[in-house]
Parts: sequence; C-alpha cells; structure tokens
Amino acid sequence: MAFLTEIYAHPDYLLLLFLRVSGLLIGSPIFGRKNVPNMIKIAFCFTLTAVFFTALPAPAVYPAWTSVIEYTLLCLRELLFGLAMGFVMTAMFTLTLTAGSMMDIQIGFSIASIYDIQNNTQSSVTGTLFDIMLTILFFGMDGHLRIIDILYDTIQTIPVGTAMLSPDILWTAAKVMSTSFTLSVMLAMPVVAAGVMLELALGAVIRTVPQMNMFVIGIPLKILVGLVVLAGTFSLFIGMSKEITAQMFGFIDTMFDALRSVA
Repeated sequence: MAFLTEIYAHPDYLLLLFLRVSGLLIGSPIFGRKNVPNMIKIAFCFTLTAVFFTALPAPAVYPAWTSVIEYTLLCLRELLFGLAMGFVMTAMFTLTLTAGSMMDIQIGFSIASIYDIQNNTQSSVTGTLFDIMLTILFFGMDGHLRIIDILYDTIQTIPVGTAMLSPDILWTAAKVMSTSFTLSVMLAMPVVAAGVMLELALGAVIRTVPQMNMFVIGIPLKILVGLVVLAGTFSLFIGMSKEITAQMFGFIDTMFDALRSVA
C-alpha cells in the first residue's frame, strides 16, 4: 500500500525514473536487442524502475516544475542520461563488426554477409561471430549485473530530475569512438598481417615462376591461411574481451563524472 501511495503522490517522479532506466536498457546492445519484443522490454524497464523506487530512500526534494514544457525538458534530459550509457556500450560492442569486416576483406569472405537485426544493416560473417562471442563473454563476466549496479549508483549520486548535459560528454563520445576503432584494428591485425605477408610471398613466387596461376593457387591459399590465423585469434579474443569490458565501464564512469560535476 505504501508503494501505491507513493506512486499516486508522485507519478511525475516515477516517470522520470522510468525514462532514465529505459534510456539505458533500450539503448544498450544487451537489454535492448531488437529481436526482443517491445512489450517484454517495457515490462522489464518498469519492473526495474519499481525495484529502484522501493529500494532507494525517498528524495529530500522531489523534482519541481511549473509548466508542461519544463517537465518535458526534464523527461528529455533523463532519457538522454540513460542513452549516454547505452551509446558507450553500443560503440564498444560494434568494434567486433568493424574488425570482422577487415578480416573478411583480407580472407575473401566480404562477398558474403548476414543481416544484423540489431543494427539494421548487412554485417560480415566473422564480425557477427565475434559479436556473439563478446555477448556470451559479457554475460559470463556478469557485465549485465554491473550495468544495473552502475545505474543504481547513478540514481543515488545524481538524483532524478537533476541530470544536466555537459559539453564534456561530446569529448568522451569522441574518445569512445577512437578507442573502439583502435581495439577493432588490434583484433583484426593478426589476420590482416598474415594476409599481407602471404600476398608479398605470392608476389615474389609469381615473379620467379610467371607460369603460376595466381587465381588458382593464391585465393584458396589466402582462405586457408586466414582461417588458420582466425582460429588462433579466438583464444586471444577471450583475454581481449576483458580489456573491452574494462574500457567500456571506464568510459561510462567518465561520462557520469562529467554529469556529476554539472549536477
């Protein structure tokens, strides 16, 4: 009854809290996957909002607003607050697709692609495989629980209704994109380097033996070498996934530090 009384007394506060939670969950590549029905995602967001609403102590001062326009701006700020964390997660997860595209171009698999329902585009076969691996490893490291824990801490640190957008977020977003691209190059480098060295070796052989047919020998050999190096990359990716997760949570903390300084 106390829960229903609080909801009846402060429905505007509950909506702001719901928007912050839904901005994170729906905008993230973990909780907001497009192959999950929208009703299930909305129900999960509302359930988590209810848990936070009951677990956290009542704020000393509830968000104040004097007009519908002012309250609409509060709703947009809370929604963008959650989307900021979802953007970091999306940028770090898509590095697998970028790395997979580089690998497929070098191996020769770029002609084949898989429809990625999450990003609504055609993705490389290797990139999709690494994306599935990263998702499984992320759950194995309890990353989904860490996200909920971070969201819980932000509600305590930055009360609902006081979130502000700082220009530092743009700088952090740029660093997230540059770091994501750097990690994708590092992931694809073994396959790309092996392909380049094989092309140099085949070039030297063809100069020595001009009668050799490059297409008959070179293309199957590139696929074979690429698959062998790719198989060895899987074990390295398990350790690299820890670095990807650490970088992702580090950037999330950086964004919240910027928001906390403003708030």
